[in-house]
Amino acid sequence: MMLQNLPNNSNTESIKKAILNTMAFFSIYDLPISLISIHQYLYKTHSFFEAVEIAASQLVNEGKLVTKNQLYALNAWDDTKLEANRMEIAKRWRKVNRYYWLLSLIPFIHHISIINSLAMGNADFESDIDFFVVTKPNRLYFVRTIVIILFRILGVYKTKRHINERFCFGFYVTSNRLSLAKVLLPDDDPHFAFWFGHFAPLLNKDGYKQLILANPWIYTYFPNFDFDLRLTQIKQKNILMRIIKGIFEVTLVLPTMILEPVLRGIHIRHTFNLPENHWPTSTTVANAHMLKLHALDPRIDIRQKFYALLQSL
Repeated sequence: MMLQNLPNNSNTESIKKAILNTMAFFSIYDLPISLISIHQYLYKTHSFFEAVEIAASQLVNEGKLVTKNQLYALNAWDDTKLEANRMEIAKRWRKVNRYYWLLSLIPFIHHISIINSLAMGNADFESDIDFFVVTKPNRLYFVRTIVIILFRILGVYKTKRHINERFCFGFYVTSNRLSLAKVLLPDDDPHFAFWFGHFAPLLNKDGYKQLILANPWIYTYFPNFDFDLRLTQIKQKNILMRIIKGIFEVTLVLPTMILEPVLRGIHIRHTFNLPENHWPTSTTVANAHMLKLHALDPRIDIRQKFYALLQSL
């Protein structure tokens, strides 16, 4: 496609600026990305892929972008570190896949995504494995209780002393309250946008689609965002697993109706009894529809770094 046939708002200079803005965020993590990712996360600018490809090539020629092995960054990166991170990422995905059958059998889970460093692609030796969990309505704290018990017994649940490669379930929402707009920072929240845009859906394709549809604000940040590109890790549960999970859910209907309010009170009290959830950096949320454990929320600091980089470009 020739550049002159593109819409007026997709001119080369505006696309080049948007590319640099996108790369500025990834530079905070020293993370090179592909051309497809540049297009997918083109910051607040709509464009065709071909126009992004042309603009990126010009930026390379101008010395404003570095490219190698089909990856791009603002500055040269350490290949040894990148390869080490890839090995750590592969190791963690193998662990996720090892427990996939168990995750898929837990009753009342509607959807699961991998989030944070593993989804973003910058996990290292010390990284845990973070999950975003969508439960059926009025089942959040029952599900969380089952998750904690199961994965503690298996010895893979994250604790304050054991983090590396452990499972961290720090964000739950219910399927009838999927909008995350209320937890966005006022005015602008680039970190949350990049974080949400990098969800790696693991369980239930329709659940992920519902999550994206409930959060249309993502397209304000990334007009080119295509959630279909994030569906590569989703597996189809076999019929036996679906039957077993269905039996669990039918059998547990009455117990969960009784236990959920009790467990909700216990979990919420415990959450806010922890001193870290009262720190100035905390944005922890714990209510009937959301549990978001975030004692050290970096979003304000990252937003400041991001804005400083944008001014320097």
